[in-house]
Amino acid sequence: MIGILGGTFDPIHNGHLHIATQLVDRLGLQQLQFMPCALPVHRDPPRVAMTHRCAMINLVIAGQPALSLNTVEIDRDGPSYSIDSLREMRRRTDSIQALVLGADAFNDFASWKSPQEILKLANLVVCYRPGFEVDRELFSQHRVASADELSAHTAGAILLLEVEAIDCSSSAVRAALDAGRIPRQCLHPAVVDYIEKHNLYRKQGD
Repeated sequence: MIGILGGTFDPIHNGHLHIATQLVDRLGLQQLQFMPCALPVHRDPPRVAMTHRCAMINLVIAGQPALSLNTVEIDRDGPSYSIDSLREMRRRTDSIQALVLGADAFNDFASWKSPQEILKLANLVVCYRPGFEVDRELFSQHRVASADELSAHTAGAILLLEVEAIDCSSSAVRAALDAGRIPRQCLHPAVVDYIEKHNLYRKQGD
């Protein structure tokens, strides 16, 4: 089973990596793919170009064969709808795919474009922190209780997975960089070097 973790990754940070490695270990994934969006539908546009975001992902995953970059949304450009991405990936591979969502995104899943078709193309893994409220009634008929049950389904299964999270977010990282601070506790050293080299995440006029 291949895990698909989408997002802006603006920039990728240690919280993303920590979640990804947990998913690989706990779900027995063949691979976890970071899928940066071209133009997010439910959030503000990314601060930096897709080329920079992809480059930073590649720096973080270098030497880790279980992690990879999926450019299906970057290649397509335009609004990044998960259903369009899953349709394209299904055309490319027969591997079972699990779309990874945060609990907040899952709570709004019914409002996504074609949620029922998404469940015909992939499983869902809903990651949540201890104490975070997940809508346990949403698509409850699709729920499974374990990684083994999830992998037994080619699509349509939903696993709620409590994960250990690092207190890092892309918005907090950007705010620190705007203020002239380097949040090294949240960034891979190669990403820090890349941001400094390319003068990214600076306020206009700085």
